Amino acid sequence: MNLRWVHAVLILLSAALAVLFGVWSLSQYGRDGGAASLVTAVVAFAASFGLIAYDSWFLRKTRALR
Repeated sequence: MNLRWVHAVLILLSAALAVLFGVWSLSQYGRDGGAASLVTAVVAFAASFGLIAYDSWFLRKTRALR
């Protein structure tokens, strides 16, 4: 496994962790109802989307570096 794929896998794992954190934040919002939990969930989902977009861009950009 070369460094390119290690980087891609770590970014995907970070995106998955951001999704899990967003789901947890939504459950906290459902339980307690604070606005901060809802904002945190939205930010976590946005970060996950950004990480996936970055990973896609990174893999396209480094395709020639096999």
